[in-house]
Amino acid sequence: MKGFFTMFKDSAKEMVTLKGICLMGMLIAVHLFIGTFASIPIGSTIKISFSFLALAAIGMLLGPTAGAVAGIITDILGFLFINKTGGAFHPGFTLVQLLAGLFYGIFLYRARYSYSKENRADILRFFVRCVLCKLCIVIVCNLLLNTYFCSILYGKGFMAMLPGRFIKNAIQFPVDVVLMSIILPAVGVAFDKIMRKKRTAA
Repeated sequence: MKGFFTMFKDSAKEMVTLKGICLMGMLIAVHLFIGTFASIPIGSTIKISFSFLALAAIGMLLGPTAGAVAGIITDILGFLFINKTGGAFHPGFTLVQLLAGLFYGIFLYRARYSYSKENRADILRFFVRCVLCKLCIVIVCNLLLNTYFCSILYGKGFMAMLPGRFIKNAIQFPVDVVLMSIILPAVGVAFDKIMRKKRTAA
């Protein structure tokens, strides 16, 4: 349990370093870019987007504290710059993004990732972490909280909205897990190589 809380403290320290600030800024920009140009709306209350990968990368590289803060920032900036529906700001959706960033950090921070055949166990463990992480986000953030806040915002019944959102998440879940399992390790390896070069140069 002590190690669990230490993870939040270490994440907060990493977040305020120059490396952490630059990395967060870059990945938040990627998140907003994908959310603006690569999201697919399905009806008035549902959309498919892969911008979550940028937030997941922040959680994986910088931890749960950074992930939560990045979640707040991406939601507020997303409302200010890519709010296509013209809807009112709702703090509930900010809470959802905060929790999503938190989950990414809790499950993926300091996880071992490798493409080498010698480390198949690490690859499997990382895949399991991705499955558990995404499952928590789907249940807590997408199906429960997002549906609840959407029902308040759009004046529709919670149970009336839930089936459509359940089908969308059930279809997207395996796609998201596969993308996380492929893209996040690649991001981590690239980040490690860049940081190693900087340390060598120094």
